[in-house]
Amino acid sequence: MRNHQKIRGFLILFLMFLFMPAISQEIIQLPKEKQDDVDKFRELVSRYKSANNSQQAAFYLNKIAFTYWENGIVKEAINTFLETIPLNEKIGNYSDIKTVYSNIALIYTDIDRLDLSLDYFNKSLETRRKLNNKSEVSAGLIDVAYLLTVLNQTEKAIERLLEALELAKSVNNSRLILNCAKLLAANYDKLGDLRKTREYNEMYATYELQLSTQDVKTEAQKEVTKSQAEVEMEKRQREIQRQIMELQELRAKTKQDSMVVVVSSKEDSLARSQELAQLRQGQLTLITKEKENSDLKVREQKARNRIQQIVIYSAIGFLILMVILAVFIYKNYKDKKKANELLSLQNTEIQKQRDHIQRQNENISKSINYAQGIQKALLPTQASLTTIFPESFIFFRPRDIVSGDYYWFRSLSNSKDQFDPNTDKFAIAAIDCTGHGVPGAFLSMIGYNLLDEIVSKGIHNPGAILKELNNGVRQALRQDETDNRDGMDMALCVVDIKNRVIEFAGAKNPIVYVSDEEVFRIRGDKESIGGGYGVFEDDFTTHQIIIEKPTWFYLFSDGFIDQFGGADGRKFMIKAFVDMLASLSILSGNQQREMLKNTLKDWLGIQYQQIDDILVVGFKVE
Repeated sequence: MRNHQKIRGFLILFLMFLFMPAISQEIIQLPKEKQDDVDKFRELVSRYKSANNSQQAAFYLNKIAFTYWENGIVKEAINTFLETIPLNEKIGNYSDIKTVYSNIALIYTDIDRLDLSLDYFNKSLETRRKLNNKSEVSAGLIDVAYLLTVLNQTEKAIERLLEALELAKSVNNSRLILNCAKLLAANYDKLGDLRKTREYNEMYATYELQLSTQDVKTEAQKEVTKSQAEVEMEKRQREIQRQIMELQELRAKTKQDSMVVVVSSKEDSLARSQELAQLRQGQLTLITKEKENSDLKVREQKARNRIQQIVIYSAIGFLILMVILAVFIYKNYKDKKKANELLSLQNTEIQKQRDHIQRQNENISKSINYAQGIQKALLPTQASLTTIFPESFIFFRPRDIVSGDYYWFRSLSNSKDQFDPNTDKFAIAAIDCTGHGVPGAFLSMIGYNLLDEIVSKGIHNPGAILKELNNGVRQALRQDETDNRDGMDMALCVVDIKNRVIEFAGAKNPIVYVSDEEVFRIRGDKESIGGGYGVFEDDFTTHQIIIEKPTWFYLFSDGFIDQFGGADGRKFMIKAFVDMLASLSILSGNQQREMLKNTLKDWLGIQYQQIDDILVVGFKVE
C-alpha cells in the first residue's frame, strides 16, 4: 500500500513539474523611476476620479497600463487596462474602449494565450459595431479572423472574413479588401478548395496592383509642376527661332535694295547734263546703305550671341531639372526598396512567430496527451467495477484531453486487493473539481490520493470521509494562507453488501436511485469540498438507504445537466436528467451507457459544443 502511494505521489510531482513552465510567471518588478511614475499617475487618477473627470482618469490609467506592458508585467497591465472600461463607458468613449480591448488581446497573444486573445478581439469587435463605422467593423472582423486562422478554426475564420470583405467593398477601402482576400485565400487553401483559393489570390493580386498604381499616380502629380517648366522652355526656344528668321529676311531685303541703287546709277549716266549731281546723290545713297548694312550685321551678331546665351542657360536649366528629377526618382526607388525589404522582414518575423506558436502548441499538446495517459493509468477501470457489481457502467466524457471530473472506488475490507469481489463493504464516488482541463486534472489527482489515504486510516463513514477530505484539500492548497478557492463537489456512498445497506453523503451533489420503477433523489449538503472561507466545522450528513429490492444507484457531476443543446439551445436540467435515468433503469449497464452517449450526441447536434466534463456512474445492487 505504501509503495503504491509513493508511486502516485511521484506521478503527481512529475505532472506538476511538466506543466509548471506553462502556468507559472516570473515575478517582475518595475525599475524605481518607472515605479515613481506609476505612483504619480495613480495619485492623478485618484484626484480626477474625485473631481468626476472620467476622461482624464482613464488617460492616466492608460499610461500606467502601458508602463507595465513595456516592462513585461502583463497581469498588472491587463488589470489596469480593464479599470479604464467603466470610466470610458460612463462618458460614451467607445473608440478608446475598442482600443483597450485590442491592447489586451495583443498582450495575451504575446504570452501565447490565444484563447483569451480571441475573447478580447471579439469584445473589441462588439465595441466597433457600436461606433457604426463600417471600416472599423471590417478591421475588427479581420483581427478575429486572423486568430481563428491561427487556431485552425477555418470555417469560422471564413465567415468573419466574408462579412469584413462585404463591408470593405461598401466603403471602397482597397487596403481592407486586400487583407481580406489574402486571408480568405489562405483559409480556402487549408480546406482544399482550389477554385476559391485561386479566386481570392486573383483578387489579392488585382488590389495590390491597384494600390501600387495609385501610389505611382500620386508621385506623377507631384512632378507636373516640374514638367510645366520644360514647356515654358520650348516656348522660349520657338520665340528665339522666330526672331532669327525675321533677321534673315531683313538682311535679304537690304541686299536687294543695294542692287537697285547700282542699276539706278547706270541709267543716270546716259544723261550727261545731270551726271555729276546724280553721281553724288548715288554715292551718298550707297554710303548710307552700307552704313545701315554694317549696323544690321552688328545687331544680328548681338542677337546671335543673345540666342546662344539663352540656349546655353536653357540647356543648363534643363540639365539641372533632369538632375533633380533623377535624384527624386532614385530616392523614390530607394524608399520603395527599403519599404519592400521592411515588409519582407516583417513577413519573415510573422512567419517565425507563427512557427513558434505552432511549436509551442505542439509541445503543449504532447504534454497534455502524456498527462492524459497518466490520469487514465491512475483511474480504475470499468472492469474493476464489474467485478463487484456485474450490472454497472461508467459514462466518462472529458471536455478537454484531461478532465476535472473523476471517479473513485475501492474495497473497504482488509484484503490487499482494492477490488476484492468477496468484499463486504465497497466505497464508490463521482467527483466534479473546479474547472476542467489541466487545472481540474491537478485537483483530481490530489483528491484521488487523499481519498485513498483517508480510507486507509480506517475512516469508512461517508460523512466523516468528506470532512477529512475537505480539511485535506484546504491544507494541500494552503487555502487559509492564499486566495486559492478551488474545490470539488461530489457524491460518495459506502455499500454494505452483506447487510444490504447503503450509506450516502454528498457535497452539493445528490444520489439518485430507482427501485421497483419508483425514483428517489437524496440531496447532498450545500457545502463544497475546499474552496470556502474558514474551516467547515460541521459534519457532512450521512444518509442510510435500506435495500429491499434490486435497485439501480446513480452518481454524477453537473456536466450533463448544465449542457446547452436541443432545438431551443437551453440546458438539459436536473428533472429531465432524473426522468431519463428512471427510464434507463430497466436496461443493462452497457445499454444504459450507450443510451446516455446517444442522448448527449442528439442533444448537442451540430450546433453546440460540450461546455464541461461529463461523468455518470451507475451500479445495481441485487
